[in-house]
Amino acid sequence: MISKKDISMKSNLITSEIAEIAGIHAGDGYLRYGRKNEWDVSGSYEEKEYYDGYVIPLINKFFQTEIKGRYFYSRKTYGFCTGNKKIIQTLVDLGFPSGNKSTIVEIPKQVLNSHNKNNFAAFLRGYFDTDGSLNFRNKVNNSDGFKKKYHFYPRLAFASCSKKLICQVGKLLEKFDLSYNIYEYNSKVENENVRYNLESLGIKNLNSFMEHIDSKNSSKISRYLIWEKFGFCPPKTKYKQRKQILSRKIDIHNFYD
Repeated sequence: MISKKDISMKSNLITSEIAEIAGIHAGDGYLRYGRKNEWDVSGSYEEKEYYDGYVIPLINKFFQTEIKGRYFYSRKTYGFCTGNKKIIQTLVDLGFPSGNKSTIVEIPKQVLNSHNKNNFAAFLRGYFDTDGSLNFRNKVNNSDGFKKKYHFYPRLAFASCSKKLICQVGKLLEKFDLSYNIYEYNSKVENENVRYNLESLGIKNLNSFMEHIDSKNSSKISRYLIWEKFGFCPPKTKYKQRKQILSRKIDIHNFYD
């Protein structure tokens, strides 16, 4: 039986695997417990490689289970769904709520209280790989022709309807010497929640992120690899196109011509 416990999992028992799984859940997960016990995690179709090659093996190895990936055609996502009691109880013990978590989700106290930078990095990696983004900007008013035309300037970003989560993410980024800004976005759509955006800009922050936190999401990391190889990364590309750019099957300059 799934039960709600008071910090039943001690902070000194938190591993980097649990911390990363917590980050993955904070980003892409949906937990139900009570009358129906279910953990549902999924992302875009482009992230199939990340789920099949990293997320599912991580969970299967840690919990000794045999989860398989699947398409959720109605919502156009790819991931998995499981009723494994051990997994669900672990998430409950970490303090994650049942049902819609978008405005109340936060980093588990056990992760924060572990005072372990490996755990902090693992949570940030899991959260970034599921709900973060990396893109590159040009500077249209710059006198330098290269900087004006090509998207060279890094932008790491997180967005959530939970202000507490975004503030906690910022505090963890500080531990790896990343600077950032947080701002609110009020949608014009009626009854839509306020969104809190965190941005970490510039080459120094990106290099620090990749050195200390890293990414296991091949779709996201492909943007970094293109930037690292060419000095810029065109916007609005598909993962398939980015792989072709990296293998030089597509000329990257075609996206600007």
